[in-house]
Amino acid sequence: MSDLQQRVRDRLRGELNPILFAEVEALLRRAADVTEADTLLLPELLGDPATWRLQAAIRYQSHRTAGQASVLGFVKRRILMPMFRWLFEYSRDNFERQRRVNLVLFACVQELAAETVRLRQQVQQAAAGPAASDHFRT
Repeated sequence: MSDLQQRVRDRLRGELNPILFAEVEALLRRAADVTEADTLLLPELLGDPATWRLQAAIRYQSHRTAGQASVLGFVKRRILMPMFRWLFEYSRDNFERQRRVNLVLFACVQELAAETVRLRQQVQQAAAGPAASDHFRT
């Protein structure tokens, strides 16, 4: 797999200007270094994290009466859960990997959005002429 990744990197380096490649790599490295403690705008726009964040914890809830619920809860916790623990662990690991990929993609989208806004401002300044660009510098 690492051989394939290296071939893809080499091909991209050959296709892109070295300066452009370095800038793209720097952008992606910054995005990969983002943690949940860092402020990201996209999660704020998505609203309450409970509505879009994956929940990997298992909850034993029931709509049955208290007696039935306690018996079924016991069966789920003591018999079924140990049998399916491997599936739960596998799924939880995949959920964690997906959470990390989502976080990096959020950071990339945020960085690209900020760069797009900066470029639009520069284009507007250039279109407005030298007098407008002097106004924006102050």
